[in-house]
Amino acid sequence: MQMNSNRKQIVVGVLRQGSKVLLSVRQKHQAYADYWEFPGGKVESGEAFEEALKREFQEEVGVETHSWQPLIQIPWDYEHASVVLNVFVSEEFIGEPHGKEGQTVAWVETRELDNYRFPEANAGVVSALRLPDAMMITGAFADQHDALAKLDAALLDGVRLVQLRAKKMEEADFIEFAKIAIHKIHGHGGTVLINGKPEWLDLLPEADGLQLASTELMHWSERPVPEDKLLSVSTHNALEIAKALELGANMILLSPVKPTSSHPDMEALGWQSFQSLIQNVPVPVYALGGMKASDITEAKRYGAQGVAAISSFWPSTI
Repeated sequence: MQMNSNRKQIVVGVLRQGSKVLLSVRQKHQAYADYWEFPGGKVESGEAFEEALKREFQEEVGVETHSWQPLIQIPWDYEHASVVLNVFVSEEFIGEPHGKEGQTVAWVETRELDNYRFPEANAGVVSALRLPDAMMITGAFADQHDALAKLDAALLDGVRLVQLRAKKMEEADFIEFAKIAIHKIHGHGGTVLINGKPEWLDLLPEADGLQLASTELMHWSERPVPEDKLLSVSTHNALEIAKALELGANMILLSPVKPTSSHPDMEALGWQSFQSLIQNVPVPVYALGGMKASDITEAKRYGAQGVAAISSFWPSTI
């Protein structure tokens, strides 16, 4: 992940233990006193991020940590400071975490993080923790039976984030299909985004959120879905990314990273441009356009949450 030299560099560590993550309470002398946070701190001059994390965890919670992997990079402007949170995740540690500086520490279930009060910048960290590194966009199917059979196969193959998209379906048919699909996806512990009109969420209250098309983006002056629903936005450039953030997007799709037959008129961004466009984005970003499952590792190296794709995840035949 690329650094922004104009901001103070902060390392943040998400230490995992099964489905739980380690939190600590900020102390009275700190900004946002009594708020919860993921442990971390300032990077000292000449110090690598991973070394800073190891030092901070020794000093703050008394454990030896290893194998930190990048999760997300979040630029943020507070009233008292402009920072970049360089967020890493690990499951490898030795010792029992405890508040060496007198602070409260706790292991918390990831699904319960909404019950804890964090500084604003941590919203992107929580989103990144909950989201997988692959988003499947539903592709072609012959009929509803075929679509549901393909969805079942994808879920059995491990897909856990699904964008339900069926542009050729009539609205009533799509709503009927989506109701069944949502039940199936949730049965596997997955998350569902509806690609369609915001008002469809009223008809599909169990859906987790909306995928807003880039062609619809500029029509909105305020967030088109409630705060308790996820908003994912498709984008192609810096202007659209800025608009997505203005609307309070929880995640962004940026495309096309590679040449794609679905948008032959659009020039591929390439990984360097992709990285440049997302370096100041404080929410998870998925790379889209010519993506395959084998691109996930490279996408993460350039700062992405992962990849979004149709053909790589949606079964062609059953």
